[in-house]
Amino acid sequence: MSETRPKMHKPHFFQDIRIGIGDMCKITGVTGRQLRYWEERGYIRSLSGDKNSVRKYSWEMLYKVGSIKHFIDEGYTLAKAVEKSDLREKEMKIVHRFLRSAMQGVEITDLEHLYGKVDLGDCNGKRVYGVVDEQGTHLECIGEEQ
Repeated sequence: MSETRPKMHKPHFFQDIRIGIGDMCKITGVTGRQLRYWEERGYIRSLSGDKNSVRKYSWEMLYKVGSIKHFIDEGYTLAKAVEKSDLREKEMKIVHRFLRSAMQGVEITDLEHLYGKVDLGDCNGKRVYGVVDEQGTHLECIGEEQ
């Protein structure tokens, strides 16, 4: 009997989170002046859309601002940091899409250290697992030799 997997989803409450400009500055280390400039340039957007209203940002903008700041801290120009942040966002969407469709389950092998196996399904008659353990991360293929 085959089991149906529950569909993975983003918790609905993330879309309801609103972050004020002051908190955005505290969390990311980016100044309010920088945020307003980035918004004027179209690199980020606030939820209000009105330049004179109190700025609130979404959870996704928090991630984007943090990502841009990370690349600036790595030595990139603002424009290049935005470009790299946008590329990282697209890469993560591909990773999430892959995991949603390929992941069969997760087995926790060490709760204290957060080690475990991610079941990625069958490949050429073998079961493929993504493993996180004391040695780092790696793939394991388990099954009959061809």
